[in-house]
Amino acid sequence: MIEFKEITRENFDDCLFLEVTEEQEDFVASTMFSLAESKVFTENIPLVIYDGDLMVGFVMYALDPEDNHYWIHRLLIDKKYQQKGYGTQAMTKIVKLIQELHQPSKVLTSFEPGNTVAEKLYLLLGFKHTGRLVDDEAVLEYCFN
Repeated sequence: MIEFKEITRENFDDCLFLEVTEEQEDFVASTMFSLAESKVFTENIPLVIYDGDLMVGFVMYALDPEDNHYWIHRLLIDKKYQQKGYGTQAMTKIVKLIQELHQPSKVLTSFEPGNTVAEKLYLLLGFKHTGRLVDDEAVLEYCFN
């Protein structure tokens, strides 16, 4: 069972070394970029994903000040731990965490065109296409009601 943890001095370096496959590099920002982004856009909440003592990935979400909706901005599973169900577990858990902590009516995410793995995952978990594009990414929503 996975758990989310805050990024600390103790796990910072491990977080920076999380990597995706070469084919996925165009689809997801690095953890270094994401952590820098979270310092500038302080509404972003970065978390690392652990399975026991093993860091397997990274997720980041935020309440968007422009549209007042919660967005899952990043999901990154390290290339060594892909195809083991961690992406499904992490998305399920982050959606549940956002619902429990903030009680929104929906949560949004997006994916780059061509990222069929992310699209399949989101649709499998109950996200629906909105028909909108934001920064050339397809937007999906998960409604709680």
